[in-house]
Amino acid sequence: MTRDAAPDHVERTTSRGLARRNLIVTTATDLFLEQGYDAVTVDEIIRVVGGSKTNLYKHFGGKEGLFSEVVEQLCHDFLQPLSVLEVSSLRPADGLRVLGSTLLKMLMADRHVAFQRLMLAVSGRFPDLTGVWFESGPVQSRKALANFIASKQSTGEMREADPHMLAIQYHDMIVTNPLYLALMGKKPSPAEIERSIDNAIATFLLGQLPRAN
Repeated sequence: MTRDAAPDHVERTTSRGLARRNLIVTTATDLFLEQGYDAVTVDEIIRVVGGSKTNLYKHFGGKEGLFSEVVEQLCHDFLQPLSVLEVSSLRPADGLRVLGSTLLKMLMADRHVAFQRLMLAVSGRFPDLTGVWFESGPVQSRKALANFIASKQSTGEMREADPHMLAIQYHDMIVTNPLYLALMGKKPSPAEIERSIDNAIATFLLGQLPRAN
């Protein structure tokens, strides 16, 4: 006897449940970014999406669990453009420029600046969640840089050194000042960001390109 296929209504219910879950996350994301963590309540989220609190608690366990899901999803979404870049064939300066420009474009987006402010506001109360943000965000962007640097070292285009440490150094050279300015409402212009990246690359590669014999 063959096992019968799952009834259509089971698949529809599962699809509806997934869509419902995604709607809760999307709605909560917008509310957290606009109002901050403390100002948003489960009741307010349910008023927007409809339904009952039981469904939210079933999926996420409560407001903190939902916030954790929001943080992970935002980190994934922000880093998506960086994760799909193909730069292995580029020269060191060109690859670093493409990676840096893509990263800074993401970091300077209004939605990301709001996210950064949100994480700073809750970091004291939720250190574990801040760790999730750090591992899902900065660590992953530095890893993309480290992978490129390692690929250039393997071809002899850059000198041997710890690619992860070099990635942290380059990352912080291009990110720190623009992000601080953006958090203060003084976001640098695209031209200023590009000049900053070019200067960082020139300084960074002074010690990393092979020396001529």
